[in-house]
Amino acid sequence: MTKKLLFINPFVEDFTAYNLWAVPLGLFRIMEFFESQGEEVIYLDLLDGPRVAEEGMIPPVCRSWGRHSYWKREIEKPRELSFVPRSYFRFGASDEKARELLAAVGRPDKVYITTGMTYWYRCAQRVIGFVRELFGDVEIDVGGISATLIPALFEREGVTVHSGRAQIPTEITGTGCRSLPGLMFFPANLVEGCPNRCPYCSSAIFYPKVSRRSTGTQADNLEKWHAETGRADVAFYDDALLLRNGRYLREFLDRLGPGKYRFHTPNGLHLHEVDDRLCEYFTCYDFPQLRFGFETAFARYDDKTSLEQLIQTAGRLTAHGYPRDRIGVYLLCGLPHQSVAEVEKSIDVVAELGLRPYLSEFSPVPGTSLYFDHITESKLDFVNEPLYQNNTLSSFRSPVFTPDVMKRLRDRLNKIYETEGSYSS
Repeated sequence: MTKKLLFINPFVEDFTAYNLWAVPLGLFRIMEFFESQGEEVIYLDLLDGPRVAEEGMIPPVCRSWGRHSYWKREIEKPRELSFVPRSYFRFGASDEKARELLAAVGRPDKVYITTGMTYWYRCAQRVIGFVRELFGDVEIDVGGISATLIPALFEREGVTVHSGRAQIPTEITGTGCRSLPGLMFFPANLVEGCPNRCPYCSSAIFYPKVSRRSTGTQADNLEKWHAETGRADVAFYDDALLLRNGRYLREFLDRLGPGKYRFHTPNGLHLHEVDDRLCEYFTCYDFPQLRFGFETAFARYDDKTSLEQLIQTAGRLTAHGYPRDRIGVYLLCGLPHQSVAEVEKSIDVVAELGLRPYLSEFSPVPGTSLYFDHITESKLDFVNEPLYQNNTLSSFRSPVFTPDVMKRLRDRLNKIYETEGSYSS
């Protein structure tokens, strides 16, 4: 007998949120698996899309390549965040709209709820409450980022919590699901996990071992999706996309050929993997911008962040015709025991090379070593209240990177951007 399965992407409450090629890919994979088994699959996105719109909400602003803001309205900040002098928003459906959309689905046989950032946990808990309110004792499974990193907060809700990656017995990308006709970009994932074990990153928690996914299956699904939608943007979800000097990326691109798609790399790429052959692919295919993880101008954790490698990689890319001003560099800011001078020097070094620096404010991730290091210096108890793990609160946690300091750093970046011109970020 066919089962009716409901999959939910919760709304979000935060100071800021933006869709930089973000979809719940793990949830999509599970959906596609059950659809392939003949089950009735229903996807309810309470965060994104026109279904969440109501009178009085601020509409999204759409930018190039499938990026956009969310429908939102300003709401009262939680008591714990009342000291932050910034507006707070509900991104996605209101409580009333969420109940309305859930009720329209009717009682399912089972509900699957994905979770995002740890500091969004209350939104997922609220959705669990709505499901219980409308459908009684229906079985609920919860997975995703928060469910893996802070499972106890969901276990006490009386749901089944799944940690880590979804265990699916077939090669699924998630984008072949017939329930997702409005997908504006194709989410690709060629390599799961990362060989590096950076102390601020949770990749190893989700993927203890590095493994590859079928480049052929994903290329075929991309071609099918393109034929059905006419869209051309592809976003990579990999933490180690360039593994083995981009071997799997090159295999994927070879199956597609140049000139048809635009490829985006929002996750930091590894500098040490870039060789001349890979540079040829970046210039032959349409990569509007490349973003590399550099961390700081000082080699703090491993040699992938060395200044010499940054200089070498930028030189290789430009020698092959890739524009320097389209090379983005992620810099970490607000790390435990980090100095302001270190960040300032890092910004200047990247700018002097003609590259574009991006500040990534530190967010303590449960289970990582820097999470525990940050406990000793933090001015906020982010262990007992995950709301305080928000990277927006980095300057309120850190004894060094205060709000005034962060404003000075952002002003420094803005001057660099003004000098560079108005290239879309």
